[in-house]
Amino acid sequence: MQVHHIDISKVRQFSDRDREYLLNSQKFSKFLGYDDLSLKGFESIIKQRSSFKTDRDTLTQVISEQYANTPSSSRTQAHISDLRSDNCFTLTTAHQPSLLTGPLYYIFKILSVIKLASALKQEYPTYNFAPVFVIGSEDHDFDEINHLYLFGKKKTWESSQKGGPVGKYPLDGLSQIIDEVASILGEHSKAKDLLTQLKKELLTVSDYGAFSFKLTHILFDHLGLVILRMDDAKLKTLLSPITKSEITEQPSQQLVQHAQQQIEEQLGYKSQAFARKINFFYNKDGLRERIVQEGDQFQVNNTAIEFSFSELEAEIDQHPERFSPNVVMRPIYQSLILPDLAYVGGGGELAYWMERKTQFEHYNVHFPLLVRRTSGMIITPSANKQVEKLGLNLEDLFMDHQSLISHFLSLSGSPDHELGSFEKQIEDLFQKLEEKVTAIDHSLKGSVGAEKAKAQKGLSNISGKLKKAIKAKEEVNLTRIQKLQDQLFPKGLQERHDNIFQYISTYGVELIDELLDHCDPLSKTFRVFFMQP
Repeated sequence: MQVHHIDISKVRQFSDRDREYLLNSQKFSKFLGYDDLSLKGFESIIKQRSSFKTDRDTLTQVISEQYANTPSSSRTQAHISDLRSDNCFTLTTAHQPSLLTGPLYYIFKILSVIKLASALKQEYPTYNFAPVFVIGSEDHDFDEINHLYLFGKKKTWESSQKGGPVGKYPLDGLSQIIDEVASILGEHSKAKDLLTQLKKELLTVSDYGAFSFKLTHILFDHLGLVILRMDDAKLKTLLSPITKSEITEQPSQQLVQHAQQQIEEQLGYKSQAFARKINFFYNKDGLRERIVQEGDQFQVNNTAIEFSFSELEAEIDQHPERFSPNVVMRPIYQSLILPDLAYVGGGGELAYWMERKTQFEHYNVHFPLLVRRTSGMIITPSANKQVEKLGLNLEDLFMDHQSLISHFLSLSGSPDHELGSFEKQIEDLFQKLEEKVTAIDHSLKGSVGAEKAKAQKGLSNISGKLKKAIKAKEEVNLTRIQKLQDQLFPKGLQERHDNIFQYISTYGVELIDELLDHCDPLSKTFRVFFMQP
């Protein structure tokens, strides 16, 4: 594998905010609490994090229980054991349990925290650092996680369950999806054994969250990744005081909205998450619905369930697992139960985390450093061959399609269809004609202008016909460009679309280890991974 680094400023597919954070993070320092996003900068973060207490006994107990029936590597076991000590900190990322990992950035997120943990251990050898992946199994938007793309083909998992946390969904239909994926990848696929193993794992787990845990564990256990499901009653008990405060006192809406207003006024960026008065869902018997207040009563939206103030407090005490934080409260929960130094995420995630600093301060929870995950693209030998045949540079491919076509035509040796020099000559000619004519009879100025407009329109028509003729001449190459961009930028960046099994199929599961070497999230470039024949 060869890796080429592209300047973030050339990646137009990133939002302005995302690009600016990577290139000029100091601009956001007021909303971060940190100025130095480097390995050296972690020294002060470690000191600050050390002043916040974490219930490590409960955390490691829950993790150990979740791993009870899952044999793990010595590296993973060491990280779990290290978490009992105050000198161990976590680097965390999180994602929904996407179908067979979903888009590539699921993989890039995890590799980013593993790489960062390793780099910090080298920089600060007296401390330990555990890479943690939180599975968002309480999310209920099934349509976001029930599909994947392989070679442009969409495979969708149809479940018998409708609604409720996706982590609790039954496993019906998943075996068929794995068979269909295997069929697409073919008999000689290097992912064949992995898919066979996953079918066997379906027989050992009870719900989709547990299956997603096993899948991620199989891919990353040898690298020491610690996986955590937060839908646990013991962990939710730690959150209970905040749950009660959030539901009854409702401070987060005002805190987050004020931060959003400041970000918009001072930096010009729109708000990312909608903060409600109550930012918790109620989970019970396959439902996950918002809690809303109606007068003195607290109701579960779209149900007949309701509580008085005292009944709600009692429910939180007796069944904390039934209260599920939304996007506004999930970061608080995560950083409360984990000794986090940093959260590693995509541009959209970090944007809503930036709105949370004062909320974290209100609840006396440590606000972690926000690190932009690695972004990258995998280029196969055949795709790279097409790039070379077309005489293009990598950076050229990030142009929008029309700009790339114009650029290619300018490089191809074809005549220039842009007739700008002739337009200038027409402008100069009619300017002189107008001066001469109006000196004799000023009333003829309009006639000169009309003839000028005709000439310009005629030239424009010729330019259009010339462009069409050039495109016809270069039809084969322009078709290649279209296919190449469709392959590398399917509905945007490849990492937001393609599934890792597409590439494991050709290069083997060892591809993950190869990618790890180049997934340092503190390196502010876009990575292009050139695969070897």
